[in-house]
Amino acid sequence: MRVREGGRVATVAAILLLAAACARFADPAAAPQRAPGTPATPATPDAGKAALAEAAKSLAALMAAPGPVACSRTGDHWQAAAYDDAFRTRTASFSSATIQPHLTAAAAKVGGDEASVRSLCEDGVSPVSPDGRRVAVEVGLADSTDTHVGWLDLGTGEFTDLTAASNKKGYVSETFSDERPGFAADGSLWFLRDHQEYVSADPTGRLTPRELSLACFGRRGDDTYHHVVKSVAVLCPGTIHPSGRFAAAPRGVAQWLSTVQGFQLDLLAKKVDRYSDAPDFRPFAMQVAVRDDGEWRDCTPVTWIDVTDLLCAGGGNDFYTVAVDPALARGDLDHVQSTKVKVKAEIAPATETPIISVAVSRDRRSLIIAAGDDSSAKLYRADLATPAGPVEIGPVPAEVRENFALRTS
Repeated sequence: MRVREGGRVATVAAILLLAAACARFADPAAAPQRAPGTPATPATPDAGKAALAEAAKSLAALMAAPGPVACSRTGDHWQAAAYDDAFRTRTASFSSATIQPHLTAAAAKVGGDEASVRSLCEDGVSPVSPDGRRVAVEVGLADSTDTHVGWLDLGTGEFTDLTAASNKKGYVSETFSDERPGFAADGSLWFLRDHQEYVSADPTGRLTPRELSLACFGRRGDDTYHHVVKSVAVLCPGTIHPSGRFAAAPRGVAQWLSTVQGFQLDLLAKKVDRYSDAPDFRPFAMQVAVRDDGEWRDCTPVTWIDVTDLLCAGGGNDFYTVAVDPALARGDLDHVQSTKVKVKAEIAPATETPIISVAVSRDRRSLIIAAGDDSSAKLYRADLATPAGPVEIGPVPAEVRENFALRTS
């Protein structure tokens, strides 16, 4: 570069200009000037942001998929794929390995060992926000049993640590341990704080304490995940009535001198602020047993098909529906009461073939069953509207065969 004479000031200025120009061209984000007529050189994409953008696109497609979604796990990573009704065409897919570098960075930011995101097919609140833009993250701290929660924004790659934002240091310090994060339908993130109370965070990070329903409240070891119904955390896995008023909670129902596997209709309205506030004796609920052709029949509730029909899993890998009057769910019971219902429709007969996973279709008209050994499992579809027995769809797709699970819409 030619430098005009003009004394020391001019020389220094020229050197500074030269250094700035060199630094500019050394910066990959700075686009060099292009002479007229010279073809443009394509910019090198940011691989990390491109991966995040693809992850957000894939997760949004999975959340909105009209057909079945299946998950699997290989090593430390889970995969999810959406299919057409015949399980022949894959319409969307995602692997948690895509965002692993960002999860590793989130763990490092907190000083933790590992950051994880639950599989899309696990019970409980969704690990993905409704718009597919954020994923719920839990981070285990190094040399501690405490955990932090927050979300990873797939648009920016930023991790928001909700636990750290709550912690206080100074003359009076306060720290929290949070776990089980997941998104409600309104986009708020819910989690369990200090093993005692549920808290939600709006998209700005503002926290709100939430109440816990006593419905399905059992031994603490059974309280694995939760759902959000309106503004209450509910422990029932998937048996909440469409009205949002009660749930069918599995339990043994005493009948004469024996006990049959049945369910009770727990009202969601009975609530506490914290686990420790739960009474020693829960409110009485109507207990329901199934009596079919003079014989008792086991029923583990799977899901409600509509406002009256409940899908049951029997004791022999069989599936059937029963009609339940919603009026049986009452809040005025002052002692144990039980009733009997009959089988309404046989959906799938008993079988010795192992059942790997089941799911109800989004339109609530069919039950998808994965049955068999892991290496040779097959998929079946049973019509819930006009039952006629399971019909084979085909083998479980090879790409999701390891630790296969179906997601119920």
